[in-house]
Amino acid sequence: FFLLISISGCDDIVSYPDEPIINFKNHTTYLTTDDLDNKIALVKLQLGFTDGDGDIGLEQPSQSDLPDSLKYNFFLTLYDYKNGNFEKVENLEGNQNFRVPYIEREGQNKTLKGDIFIDLEYKSIIYDTIFYSFYLVDRKFHKSNVDSSDVIILSGINLINNK
Repeated sequence: FFLLISISGCDDIVSYPDEPIINFKNHTTYLTTDDLDNKIALVKLQLGFTDGDGDIGLEQPSQSDLPDSLKYNFFLTLYDYKNGNFEKVENLEGNQNFRVPYIEREGQNKTLKGDIFIDLEYKSIIYDTIFYSFYLVDRKFHKSNVDSSDVIILSGINLINNK
């Protein structure tokens, strides 16, 4: 997986709440190859965010035995469509944690507004129809709203290498 952030600056000072607000924008699914030339399905999520006091992101932790709440600040949950309902996936793939890098604006206006891009690689297709829910936590431990992606269809993607 990969996580990218883009921040947009604006001339007008806009006021946002101190708690982050996150919203799903779109997703794109690609059939591509990884570094070892294996076919993979790549789902790219684009999420928008705002934060009124500008305290998004974490620095790289100095120790590895920290709890997830101190190592990660973006939390993603996978839901799979089974028997007519979406069910939370209860394995390691079901809960994925990411670290949005440390962001700090220069100047008097600390408000942040931007996009987060997440690349999710599928080396095999074991889920047919999925969606993700997600939220963001800032450095003061303000939790954002929980939002979700639209439905992502993975059925019909052939990842068998023709070498």
